[in-house]
Formats: sequence, structure tokens, C-alpha cells
Amino acid sequence: MLDRIEFLLTEAITAMRRNWLMSFAAISTLAVALFLLGGLGYVLIRMNAAAEDLSGRFEMRVWLRDGVSKQQISEIAADIRAIKGVKEARWVPRDIEWKRQIELTPEVAYFDNPFPDSFKVILADISLGPEVESKIKALPRVDAVEYLRAEQQFMEQLMNFLQWLATFVGGLLIVTSGILIYNAIRMNILARWREVRIMELVGASRSTIRIPFILEGMLQGLLGGFTASLLIFAAQQAVAEQLKAVLMTAALPRFPIELALVVLGGAGVVFGGFCSFLAVREPVRRRMGV
Repeated sequence: MLDRIEFLLTEAITAMRRNWLMSFAAISTLAVALFLLGGLGYVLIRMNAAAEDLSGRFEMRVWLRDGVSKQQISEIAADIRAIKGVKEARWVPRDIEWKRQIELTPEVAYFDNPFPDSFKVILADISLGPEVESKIKALPRVDAVEYLRAEQQFMEQLMNFLQWLATFVGGLLIVTSGILIYNAIRMNILARWREVRIMELVGASRSTIRIPFILEGMLQGLLGGFTASLLIFAAQQAVAEQLKAVLMTAALPRFPIELALVVLGGAGVVFGGFCSFLAVREPVRRRMGV
């Protein structure tokens, strides 16, 4: 059993060495594709985490009309907290808001308090900001609602753009690398068709003939995935160094290199094996007589 596995792996590695230029093109293209997909995916994950953190700090200010009673304030608080997307709603009495304003600008202490009662509303999901704003405005005795609409829209647009970029560019490179792996395996099969025919005549099974070619594609995919992981790690380290040079206190979270090697390496193996499987199917079998 071990001898058989050793034979299959040796054949796959030998085939890659014989056709090293095509193998290098396939590995490098797949590495770039997985680098873009994995890198942009990692950026999106970090941005989603930042968005969730921002949601916990994101405040929407709700100003009430003058003359609202404490009973009505309690009812408004219950209505706001019942809205989907609201994490917390805190009542801010007008006297406390005025006191805070005087601490910031003492010269206004000679004026009458212009502030009404208000609520500080913290969102659980900033993407629901417009919907929450609309529902709060529809509540009775609510005068106005303020929140950072522009910042929320910018973050959504940026994430949508990154998703589109990862899908389009990464997908295009994935297809290109798949074609290169496919062609590399087919060229290797055609270059060795006499050897394959001899193996068949001496009793080698079809699986014994095909598996080395499939393993070759899987090895190419594995190397492409590992290379992409190392490129993403190097890119994050470079960005971290630049941030540290500009902002001394800035720090990026540790890049999960072990997880990246497993995920991208596994993705490369599956993709390379799939492309190789397609390359050894019916068209090549008919031509070789396999």
C-alpha cells in the first residue's frame, strides 16, 4: 500500500518537473487568484467586525417635543426599544444635557436651557439605520432624529465594492488558473501517451494511470494556496508596519496564518484536483485508448 502511494506521488512530482514552466504558470496564477480572494475576504471579515464594533458605539440622537411628561417618555422608550435594530435607548433629561453643555462652553450659562428631553439610541446593526430612523420619526411626540447617515452609507458602499472586486477579479483569475492547470495536465498526458499505453498493456488499472495526473493538479493547487497564504501574511505585515510608522498606537490584529494555510491550501487542492479530473476524462481517454 505504501509502495503504491509512493509510486503515485513520485509520478505526480516527476510530471511537474518535466512540465515545470506550465506548472509554474498554473501555480502562480492560482496563487494570485487565491491571494485576491483570500485577501479581500479577510479584509471583508475585518470590516464586518469593525462594523459590528461601530454598531455598539453608533449613537442616534432622538429629540422630543417640548412638554413631554415622564409617562410619555417611558412609553416612547418602550416603543424605541421594540424597534428591530435598536440595541439600547437611554433617556437624557434636558437638565443633564444643559449641564453638560455648560461644562463644555461655560459662557452659555447665562442663557435659558434650549434643549428638550432626548434619547441616545445605540444601533445593533448600522445597516438598519435608515429603517430605524424612519420608524422613530413616526412615533408620536418625536421632533427630530440625528445620526451619521453619510458615514454609514460610505461603509456599506465600500464593503459592496470590495465584494464586487473580489468576485469579479478573483473569479476571473480562478477561471484562468483552472484553464492553465487543465492544459498542463492535458499536455502532460499527451506527451506521455506512449508510456501510459504501455502501462495499460502490462495490466495497470485506469485509476493507477489517472491518479498521478490528478495528484499533479492537487499538488499545484496546494502550492498555489500556500503561496497565497504567505502573500496575504506578508501584505498584512507590510500594512501593519506602515500604520505603525504613521500612528504609533495603531495595531492590526494578528493574521491567522495557520488557518489561512489550511483554508487556502485546501481550496487549492480541491480546485486543482477538480481541474485535473476534467483533464483526464473522456476526450483524452478516447485519444489514448485508456
